[in-house]
This record gives sequence, C-alpha cells and structure tokens, in this order.
Amino acid sequence: MDDRIVVGWQRRIFALLWSGYASYYLCRMNLAVAQPLILSEFTDWTRADIGLIASTYSVFYAAGQFINAQVGTRFGARRMIPAGLAVIGVANLLFAGVSSLPLMLALWAVNGYCQSIGWPLLVQTMSNWFRVGRRGTMMGLISTCYQGGNVLAWLLAGYLTQEFGWRAAFWVPGLTVLPMALLLFVRLRNKPEDAGLEHIRDDEAPSPASVEAEYGTAAEAKGGTAGLPAAGQRNSAGTDSGKIGADDDWTIWRIMRVTLSSRVLWILALSYFCFNAVRYAFMNWSVQYFAEFHGEDIKNSAFKAITFPLIGALGAVSSGWVSDRYFGGRRAPVCTVMLGILALLCIAFLPVAKGEVVFATVILSVAGFMIYGPDAILTGAAAIDLAHPKAAASATGFIMATGNLGATLVSGFGVGYLLDLGQGNWAPVFWTLAALSALSAAMAALLWNAKPKGKK
Repeated sequence: MDDRIVVGWQRRIFALLWSGYASYYLCRMNLAVAQPLILSEFTDWTRADIGLIASTYSVFYAAGQFINAQVGTRFGARRMIPAGLAVIGVANLLFAGVSSLPLMLALWAVNGYCQSIGWPLLVQTMSNWFRVGRRGTMMGLISTCYQGGNVLAWLLAGYLTQEFGWRAAFWVPGLTVLPMALLLFVRLRNKPEDAGLEHIRDDEAPSPASVEAEYGTAAEAKGGTAGLPAAGQRNSAGTDSGKIGADDDWTIWRIMRVTLSSRVLWILALSYFCFNAVRYAFMNWSVQYFAEFHGEDIKNSAFKAITFPLIGALGAVSSGWVSDRYFGGRRAPVCTVMLGILALLCIAFLPVAKGEVVFATVILSVAGFMIYGPDAILTGAAAIDLAHPKAAASATGFIMATGNLGATLVSGFGVGYLLDLGQGNWAPVFWTLAALSALSAAMAALLWNAKPKGKK
C-alpha cells in the first residue's frame, strides 16, 4: 500500500470531518449571541426562560448522543453526519421565523437531537483512519474544529444580529450548512476499506489484560475501579470486556452492553458530567456576561467572547500532544491539572469589577485553554483509548450524553435561575462553576495511571 495514497486520504478525511463539524457549530452557538436581543424583544421573558431553550437543547442533545452513537455505529458517518447537518439547517431556518417560546423550545430540541450525531461518529471515523501512537495529537487537532466553528459562529452571529436583527443569525447559518451536507455525503468515507485501502487501526489485537484489569490495582489504591475483568473474559453480568473476537456480530445491543459494563467509562462520564456543565455555562452565557454585566454592545461582546474558543483551540491541541509526548498516552494527568486550574480561574472572576473588560477577557481566554484541553481528551482520545475498539462511537456518545445532563441542569436554566435569584449577581454562578470544575478534576484523578490499549 502506497503511503502517499494513505496520507492523502487521511488528510482528505481530516479536512472533511473538521469542516463538517465546524459547520454544526454555526447552527448552535448563534443562540448565545442572539439571546440578549431576544430578551430585549420579548420583555416578559426572564433569564430563566431564555436559559430554558439551552437546557431543552441539552436534554435532547444528551438523549441523541446515546441513541445516535449506537445507531451510527451500524450506519456510519457518511450517511448520518450529512443527514444531521441538513436537519439542523432546516431547524435554524424555521427558528428564525417564530416568536413563540414553545415553538422555539421544540425547534431547538430538534436541533439538539440532530447536533448529537456529529461528534461520536467523527470520533469513530478518526479511530478507523489513524493509529494509536498519533491518537492524542490527531484528536487534539481535530478538536479545533468546534473551537473554530464557535469563533466563526459568534463572529457571524454578532455581525448579523447587530446589523440585521437576531433572526438573521439563524437563517444565514441555516442556508450555509446545506451545501456542506451534500459535500460530506459525496466525499466522506467511514474507514480505509471503503476507499479501497488496507486496514489501518492498530489497537484491536487481543492483549494479556484489558485497560481496566491492567490498572485495577492503581485504581483500587485511589478508591476507583478495582476488580475489572481481563480481556476476553466475561464479567459478572455476562457481558463482553476487552477482547475482539473473530466474529463481526456486533449488534447495537451488544455494543451498548460492552459500553455500559465498563467502570472506567463510567468514571470518565461522571467527570464529564461536572465538567460539561462548566463548559456550556461559558459557551451559553459569555456574550450575555459582557453585554449585561459590562455594558458592551452585542458585536463587541461577541468579539471578546471569541477569545474563549480561540485560545481554547490551543488547549485542545497542546493537551493531546502533551499526553502523547510526556505521559505515554496517559490522559488523566493532563485533565486533572487543567481542571484544577480551571476551578481557580472561575474564582478569579469574582473580584472583576464592572467595566474591567480587559481583565475579564484575559481570564476568559485562559479558562478556554483549560476547558478545551480536557474536553478534547475526555470525548476524544480517552474515550477511544479506554473503550472497546468496536465501540468508540458508543463510548463517546455515552460520555457526552452523561455530560449533557450536567449541562442541562446547570448551564442553561440553572445559570439563568441563579442570575434571576441574585438580580444579576454573577458571584453564585462562578462559585458553582468552580465547585464543579474541582469535582471533575477529582474524578479524572481516579484514572491517573490508565494507558491506551497497546501501550506498554
């Protein structure tokens, strides 16, 4: 097999996945920019009301993560990623034309459910196209797609909202993503074999012990995941553990059993439950924070808020590279340290006075660096590393579904309720985010010594 052909295909798949998932963000992050003007238009709405739209999104996003990850394992990224993109484009076009809160909730629920298709199948496809030794680095690089999409979404929505009103921030992205959906369907391939190439993935061979069994002793010392089955064994519930058998009879139900029987994945999911509430709180409310607390207009608020995903992209890339280069593929140490620093940064917002926009922007940008590193790891490299090789999409969907339950409880309605309760006081919000960051770091530390399959 000519290496140049393989590399050419890898670049093509990477570019398609990057641009495709970045397009998803054009149709989800526009709400964060539009919501201050939506509140201005509908004066009888509270912050909790507008936050309920984001929370509804998170509920259906969480459900979709779990359901679509299982279904997507059978049908593949080439079919499902473009289909999801087309539906969210239509949902945004319809959202631009309604003025009823119940209708907005319904349309954003559809958007949330279909948005959930993208990332688990992106992870599955990346695991098929790249070997384990480059996984942390490549997943860090591909994770810049949603920071890039976030930046583009906020810049575009900020301009459209300021110049043409908040409805333009939905119909322009809605129209933009439809051609991308067609391009993905025509050009994307799920795995090398679909392009006439040889099999690439190199972490599927049976090993003497699964990751769970190998690190049972270390986890037990930390009060974590002792007593997990070795590869090829059956656990007490009778489900498969780590070994790949000769058969290909991997039904949706078998994939689900393998995923849900992994204690390591449960720890990752619980860590992400706490962490994702923090991430989405910043994503949903950063523009509102600058507009409401510091008195900036929408365009300037969006411009300052983009430092969050922009610097976050550096965190995503560097965290994967550091875990590959200096920790032998161990992801948990990087996550633990970055999440601990994030907790301190949330507290650092407390003394920021009204009008100190430079200080607030610097803290927000560093917080982005510390957020997007663990996010790329927990839903990317770590999910692939510690999941059954046949169930990377399922594991990612499970972790993200659990994480979005946290986002549902806190980042939408929860933040809005705290702000309404405190009459615009942001201190309770930042204390809550600091506590959740610290708890997420503690959970990640339980997997300090866990390595990818195939790593010595």
